[in-house]
Amino acid sequence: MGATASDVLSPVPAEADELAKVLNFLEAHEKRHGAVEPAFYLSGSSEGDRVELTEQLQAILKNVVNALSHGQSISILTRDEEITTQQAAEILGLSRPTVVRLIDDGELSAHVPGAVRRKLRLADVLAYREELRDRRNRFITDSSDGYDDIDPAEVSEALDEARRKA
Repeated sequence: MGATASDVLSPVPAEADELAKVLNFLEAHEKRHGAVEPAFYLSGSSEGDRVELTEQLQAILKNVVNALSHGQSISILTRDEEITTQQAAEILGLSRPTVVRLIDDGELSAHVPGAVRRKLRLADVLAYREELRDRRNRFITDSSDGYDDIDPAEVSEALDEARRKA
């Protein structure tokens, strides 16, 4: 299922008080019971018509209520959902032409379901984003290892000299 306007939930100002009540309830319950796993239920109108929410659903509910109560819109996407190159670019923090180049270079997989536009699986884009973060972290770690033995006074002296030349 593709993302549509109905998949985006925006805060409704008239419901702000109700959202605040839900958020306050969730936070107070968490504080009261500490490390004990809270149990929340979804109930229907009939007696005994209820089901316990999983820990994952509780966390999702709290995040949704928190975002909406702070005036943020939310969007819920399934991981096998297909997205456009522009949406992929926004998720990755890259330009759309860069995403197209990554597809052309084989770093990101995509397909053309119609005649023109490429589509990417959201799961692939999210996995690639994690890979990018890992690469960046490794680069920073590897780059900083070579500077462990540098004397701070030498660094200060080199910076002063560079400033004088500028």
